[in-house]
Amino acid sequence: MERSLLQTQGFLEIRNSTQSGLLIIGNVPEKYSELQVTLSPSSICLCTGGQRINLDLPVGVRIVPPSCRNLHYVAGDGFHMRLQVQINQPAELVPTVIETLQAQTSYNFQCQTCGQSVLKRQMFQRVLPLPSGNWTDLVEHWCCHPDPFAKALQPRLDDCLLGDTFLLVSVASIDKTAVHEEPAGQSNVKQDAVHSGTHEVQMESENNTIVCTRCRKLLGIVTSSDTIKFYITEVLVQPLINKTLNRQIHERSWFVETVIAGRLKELSSAQCSFRFCIQGHNGKTYILLWLLNSDSLLVRSHDDVKSDFAGVDKKAVKPESSHKFCEGSNAIKVLYQPCLNGRNKMAEDKWEKNISVHCMTLPVSTCLQLLLILASSTAFLPPSLQNMNSFKVAFLKLD
Repeated sequence: MERSLLQTQGFLEIRNSTQSGLLIIGNVPEKYSELQVTLSPSSICLCTGGQRINLDLPVGVRIVPPSCRNLHYVAGDGFHMRLQVQINQPAELVPTVIETLQAQTSYNFQCQTCGQSVLKRQMFQRVLPLPSGNWTDLVEHWCCHPDPFAKALQPRLDDCLLGDTFLLVSVASIDKTAVHEEPAGQSNVKQDAVHSGTHEVQMESENNTIVCTRCRKLLGIVTSSDTIKFYITEVLVQPLINKTLNRQIHERSWFVETVIAGRLKELSSAQCSFRFCIQGHNGKTYILLWLLNSDSLLVRSHDDVKSDFAGVDKKAVKPESSHKFCEGSNAIKVLYQPCLNGRNKMAEDKWEKNISVHCMTLPVSTCLQLLLILASSTAFLPPSLQNMNSFKVAFLKLD
């Protein structure tokens, strides 16, 4: 059966720094030699066999038609084209809580899943950054005598210490009716699935875990008798303005994706780190991740929800229309390798021994959820962009 022009999908990857882009028109009709492609600054017009459709670009994104070059057809992918793009005003991205948390300001710390407040002290007298997560690995290169930094850095009362992916606070600040401490060892903690429903994840940890009493979500771990570590992917931190709070409800998968993408961008900028080992709080490595760039803008056809450039179910096609609207998202581009069940063990061992590789620790369930987010992103890409050497390619949204 001949494929309708309405099933055609548009994918545009833009680099903000160079104002250049790669345009892929996928899922084109079989008689693609008859397809006419016309570019205007704000849209892409496709015509064939009496059909006509416009792919309208997001507001503020404009193509420079004379710059289009290297048009060619890739089997199973579609038409590829390089071009220049003008972006009126790149969006200002909201920094993560690690960058925005301030002393002498009231905040509400909530369980990201159910919204329950977990701290009874809402203002910190001091907010201090901790050294880089890899700092202890470098001590042997600095000192020729026993480690002088063996004693862990701990917060005092009304202190908050900022790590790469966590916040350290005093036990005295915790609302003990909102969180529950579970003993070290194996524990089954109910976690949110990526799409819907719940499942149980069995975890092994040397430290006691902190769990929300309302939804049973793991929020952090106990690092000492008077210190709690909260992971920034599990708590929502909002400033209290005039002692009022506007509860923000974020879809779990979107929240995890944007927080991790934001931290990867911040760490690469501040520490020139581009390779990361994503580890669970049990010490196991789950993902090897290589940051390629942090200034991408992805533009896709609005109804591109099946992430399928090879074919689209005819029943999923919307009623005939002469326009398809495209939506844009700021994102980082990464390469990744999963390390589950012994996969990529040799690469994992090399990365863990390399001091230039930065380790990021997250709850085990969040590591698994991140892996699903990455796999879903890869599936959304045109086939020719899904792999690079032995790595998978993915984009993590920043907004």
